[in-house]
Amino acid sequence: MQALPVIDDSPRPDPIEDDLVAFRFIDKKLLAIDPELYRSKWFDYRMMTPLQATRHYIQAFGEVYRQFFAVEISKKASQFIKVPSIEEIFEGLSQLSEKHMMQFSGMWRGRQVADAIGMPYKEYIHTVMGLRLRFWGQNHLPQAQHLYKAEDVEKTVTKWEEMQSARLYLSDEPAYMIENFDDIAHQNDYHEWLFKQASLRGNPWYVLAQFINDGRLPLDKVEARFDPDLVERVHRHIH
Repeated sequence: MQALPVIDDSPRPDPIEDDLVAFRFIDKKLLAIDPELYRSKWFDYRMMTPLQATRHYIQAFGEVYRQFFAVEISKKASQFIKVPSIEEIFEGLSQLSEKHMMQFSGMWRGRQVADAIGMPYKEYIHTVMGLRLRFWGQNHLPQAQHLYKAEDVEKTVTKWEEMQSARLYLSDEPAYMIENFDDIAHQNDYHEWLFKQASLRGNPWYVLAQFINDGRLPLDKVEARFDPDLVERVHRHIH
């Protein structure tokens, strides 16, 4: 009898070794998509392997699922419900459980869609689950494999643009602070993100100045990008 694979939920020191788990259980066509997502995914995840990022997605799914359960079903019971956990999923994979393989694949695919849009995982799951619930009609909440229907994803993309206009979405990863700037792709992409966020505000000069004051954006990039009048306004708010 063939021995079952031994899997645990601990991240491995070597990212390649870490993702060997995914190679066993994720469709090769899905695996082939991930290299294309490194320039689109939310900035906090760009230095993670796909499996490391999927761990974060699984954790975010559990947190959002519990929030929706409290609102839609029972606030009291939400404290005690069992949400999908990394430990449970990996234990199920070790036993070749079809349920957990479907769950893992659903988490992986949902995470890829969030990466393609560029959304933080909690925001993506919360948005798409809310959209799915409008036409759900079930006595249980949607699961991971229900959170990437094409029509919901299309609406989520539109919603994400609206969300950016309503609040600033920033990364707290140290790699994106100016003191750690090394002119690499994801750092420059983040600066372009900050420029976009400033442009969505009615007072872009003030927002740009705050990014500079907070060590998120280099002054020379701002001076090279904008006309002298706006740059002068930016300087008024730099301290």
